[in-house]
Amino acid sequence: MNDIPPEATQEEIHNSIVKYLEYELELETMKAFKDKIPTQKSIDNKRAKLKPDFEYRLWLLSLQDSLEFMQNHDLSLATHISKGIHSAVRSDNLLLEESATTSSRFVNSYCVPNPKLDANSNNTGSHAGHLKIIINFLNIEILDGRFYSLIKDKNPNIQVFFEQKLTMEFFNYLVNLLNFKVERPITDGRNKQTLFPIENNLYHCVIPLFPSSLTHYTHQNINEIKYSNASKEARKVRFSSKDEKGKIVAYRDILNLAVIKLGGENAQNVSRLNNVQGGFHYLLPSLPPIIKQDRAFKLSKFANSIFSTGMEYNAREAIQNIFKSINDTRNIVDVRDARKRAIDEVLYQIFAAAEDIRNTLHAGWSTDYELDHIEKLWLDPKRADLDGQAEFKAEREEDDAWHSQIIHRFARWLNTLMQAEFKQIASDFGDAEHLEWEREIEDMKKRYERAGKGVFL
Repeated sequence: MNDIPPEATQEEIHNSIVKYLEYELELETMKAFKDKIPTQKSIDNKRAKLKPDFEYRLWLLSLQDSLEFMQNHDLSLATHISKGIHSAVRSDNLLLEESATTSSRFVNSYCVPNPKLDANSNNTGSHAGHLKIIINFLNIEILDGRFYSLIKDKNPNIQVFFEQKLTMEFFNYLVNLLNFKVERPITDGRNKQTLFPIENNLYHCVIPLFPSSLTHYTHQNINEIKYSNASKEARKVRFSSKDEKGKIVAYRDILNLAVIKLGGENAQNVSRLNNVQGGFHYLLPSLPPIIKQDRAFKLSKFANSIFSTGMEYNAREAIQNIFKSINDTRNIVDVRDARKRAIDEVLYQIFAAAEDIRNTLHAGWSTDYELDHIEKLWLDPKRADLDGQAEFKAEREEDDAWHSQIIHRFARWLNTLMQAEFKQIASDFGDAEHLEWEREIEDMKKRYERAGKGVFL
């Protein structure tokens, strides 16, 4: 809610109301014809018939009657309404305070420039007309704000307007509504609840309210994009892409919209702005958040090898790159280099997973796993330092034949993946490819050793 500068004079107030009444007269005039194409005479006749309802003096009398009537009907001004959750809810609404800052990462009600106020009442009865005239008055635009900001901040010129045209009783009534703060919010059994975790296993019970001002602003903008005269004209010539003057025509559209209706047959039950929209609210496409999952390789207790479907998933992108390089049958340097890089990336993934297991799991963890003994020698080096593990230590340190067996297992695993992917040429992945995979892991092992990072140490 923006502060209105001192330039909001009595003349500006008067002119803003006149401009609003002229706009409403034209709007109501054209509503009478709906989808019909009226003649100018029929438009003029309808305008003349409606004009008394939008005459300045008579309209002020209607506003006075409405303010007097609603003082006994529990009027609530709001930017967030509870009845948007369920029209039978009888709980408190929320009127946003002015905000100095707002996060640029999220769209929220503070993002709306000069939001329109909404309103409803917990009292039953037919007072839609009174609610309409009060809210329309409060939402009249003036300079860089709206009338409700003038009233909320007790602008001297708006006070003079009330003294001369209405009464100060009505002015104070609106000031109190606009500055009302709920000390002990009332909730309803139909309200939704969300338990929001805080520290020490405690929770805040959060009751969401419907962001009526925000959804109305969104609704108006979408309607302008989809149904404005400019958009309609642009769509007419979209196939030729030019208007009658030969200029290129561009227009915007919003796809994949759904609609929800609030309030049933009587949208006024929910709120004034809901009634303006006929109860219809647009639903934008729901795009789930991107959750960064922990992609660290997890070794199953029941796996007999690290070369498993789990490892295949962990290195899936690099494996897919190997598949692509094999599909590319051109015998050129770029293809061969791409294939080598993809194989190296698979090996990096395997060695990284092995290093994580070796460094993070406790010494002797492998005694509780179904892992093949050869791979236990590789992945559980700390076990060799435990009491009673002399035989394990000797196997691991006195003979490095198991290194070659690990390399052989990798080559066999990769060959199996190739054969499964390329069933029509599965027989082509034989000894030559097997030896190539082994050479690759040997080369990688030497690179690690030169860097002081022995993968089997």
